[in-house]
Amino acid sequence: MMSPLSGIKTLKSVTQEFDSIDAYLQAVHEILQEGHMPDIPDLDDRVARLCDAVEKATPEIQQQCLPNLNALLKKLDDCEDEMTAYQLMAAKSVRK
Repeated sequence: MMSPLSGIKTLKSVTQEFDSIDAYLQAVHEILQEGHMPDIPDLDDRVARLCDAVEKATPEIQQQCLPNLNALLKKLDDCEDEMTAYQLMAAKSVRK
């Protein structure tokens, strides 16, 4: 069983990682808005580490993370949509 202090540290760490990934995705959005394709080689690893940390956390922390996980999934979907739209736009520009 995880001590309460350990649980608080885990929740703080996971929350910081959610915030970090959120800032990362915001930067990706801004780069796309500037008309450039962002380089995001470490995004998969960062999300995987976050999911692993949540999976290993206590059920209480997992429950607290659920809204953040759902929001992250939406942001990742939005990011994918934006990147796909950018690629389509870039491909059309090359054809002209």
